[in-house]
Formats: sequence, C-alpha cells, structure tokens
Amino acid sequence: MEVKSTGVKVNFANAETLRKWLLTHDAINLSLSFVKNEDELIIPLILSSKEAQNLLSSLPEKIEYFINEFLFVEKIVLPKNLFEAISNLLPETLHDFIPKAYDVIGDIAIIEIPDELELYKKEIGDALFSVFPSIKSVYHKASAVSGELRIRELEHISGEKKCETVHTEYGIRIHVNVCKTYFSPRLSNEHNLISKKTQDGDIIIDLFTGVGPFPLHIAKNCNATIFATDINETAINCLKKSIELNKLKGEITPISGDCRKVSPSLPKADRIIMNLPGKSLEYLSVACQQIKSGGTIYFYYFSKDKSPKETMLKILEEELEKLGCKIIQVIDYRKVRESAPYEIQACLEFSLKVSET
Repeated sequence: MEVKSTGVKVNFANAETLRKWLLTHDAINLSLSFVKNEDELIIPLILSSKEAQNLLSSLPEKIEYFINEFLFVEKIVLPKNLFEAISNLLPETLHDFIPKAYDVIGDIAIIEIPDELELYKKEIGDALFSVFPSIKSVYHKASAVSGELRIRELEHISGEKKCETVHTEYGIRIHVNVCKTYFSPRLSNEHNLISKKTQDGDIIIDLFTGVGPFPLHIAKNCNATIFATDINETAINCLKKSIELNKLKGEITPISGDCRKVSPSLPKADRIIMNLPGKSLEYLSVACQQIKSGGTIYFYYFSKDKSPKETMLKILEEELEKLGCKIIQVIDYRKVRESAPYEIQACLEFSLKVSET
C-alpha cells in the first residue's frame, strides 16, 4: 500500500552518510520502504517538512538534499514469533500455553501443541506461515520419538500434506522425510563441530546415521571415508539422495541394517559416532569391536543427573572394562542441548584402548 509522507532525496554518493546521521536522530520512518531512483535515494521521515528542514540544517557535513512529500510503500511487518502471530486469536487465559519452540526442517514446520490448545491447532498452524513465509507444511507432534526406527507420529494441521523436503545447514543440503525418519535441526552446530574434528584420510563409522547429517558435514569439509549405517531404510535412502545433492570431498557409503550385523564387514575406524542417546550404552561392544586402538568415540547420551559427566564416565568405565577396553583420555565433554525438562543431551568424546586379544 502506498502512502504519502515527508521524505528527503539525496544522491547515492551521500545516501549512506545521511542515512546513518538520520538514524542517530531517530528521524527515519522505519515502517516505510526507501525509494530508489536512477542515482538518488529517498528516505522516509517521521517529521513534518518544517521539522525535517530544521533538523537537516544542523548536518555536520555539506550534503545536497531535497525535502518534499513523496509516495512510499508500507513495509510488510511479519510477527517475530508465534506468540505475536496468534495471541490476538486466543483467550488471554491460554496465552501461557502458546508454544515457544518449534522446528523448521526445510519448508516444513513441526510443532508440539499442548492439550490446552487442542481446539486451536488449525489456527496455530496457519499462524506459523506468517512467522515463516517460506514454509509450505505444518505438522503437530502427536507422539514422542519411539521404536526401533526412532520416529514419531505426526499430525498434519496446515498447508501442503507432504513429508519430504530438503533442509540446508552450513551450506549442506539434507534430504529429509519428516514422517518416516528422525532429524533434528537443533543439532546443526554439533554436526558442524564433529566435521571440524576430523582429518583427511580418517575412516569413520556413524553407527546410527539417520538421514546422514554427520557424514554429510564431514564429507563436505574433509577427504575422509565414512560408513553410515542405520536400521531405517527410508533414512538411508534419504542419505543417498543427499549425496547426489552435494559436492563432497569425502566418500560416504550408506548401509541399511542393524549396525551389530553390518559393522563386522567394515574396516576398523579412526572415529566412531554413537548418536543414539537413549541406547548408546547397549552398543559399546560394537564400538570396541570396530575402533582402532587409540581411536576416538563420540558418545551421546541423555542425563538428568546433577553431575552428568562424572556419572556417565563411571558407567562407561565399568562397561568398557567388561569388554576388555579402557578409556585412554577424555578429549572433550559438552552439553549439546536441553532435550526435556531437567534433561540434557551430552557428548563424551574419548580415545579408547582396545584389547589385543
């Protein structure tokens, strides 16, 4: 929508100097878009013509300008978050239940809606489009992640009813089927961090690769050999599509199957990624079998303990001793994210001595 307002016209050569000066005097009308002509810029002002003339007369630099009434286009102001987008549609008694967190995977948004807002699911889904104009579909988390395939039930609440998308993080394109695979965009920093810890020539096994974000990050940045295993065949098919979407330095071999059954056919690894936080302990025998002595394990786990590092380290040492393995050095420990109320996902990175027998 076009509106008439006071503005100041200035040559492009002096436009940035004048813009910054006007900002320091809170004189720019930020609800209107600047107008660009061939070699001039028109800056919308919140002042009357007389007020603008008085203000600009105190310009410290000699700049030619022209003050007049001009036509400007109003900016489309998007809501900053879901609360801004939906609060006016809900009774005030329900405002505290409006979700503050939601995941955007490619052009699909996934949100968890509390029971108190059950009747407003469609409105909440529609409102997310105003927060994220690029999304095409909205799903509600209808269950927790569960089962051997690590997936959750999703309920479609708005937009296109589609499950497949391409998600981008750190310039890497990741094919995801949100309905049949598990993928968390909240781990993007962790994916990138692990890729920076690897070296050219490394042999890496990702035991629970999912759609392959760790291997893709590593292979994008490093000439390594990565074996990516997962029991979810749909996830492995997504990884195969992602390999075609990216220009990779390293080599990824996607393998569909239980890592306990497929890993014995793989070479010994310099590094093993164990991102199955709820069950990683159950697969320590696989890691001991497949790691080179002195190799590095990235062990992810959930913890509600007050001393998550010390507690898990003690459990690991006891379990590894039974397997004839021993931690040589704890290389790193970090809290990856908050995974639930009073619960964190953490990573213990350690080198492992493997029994020669």
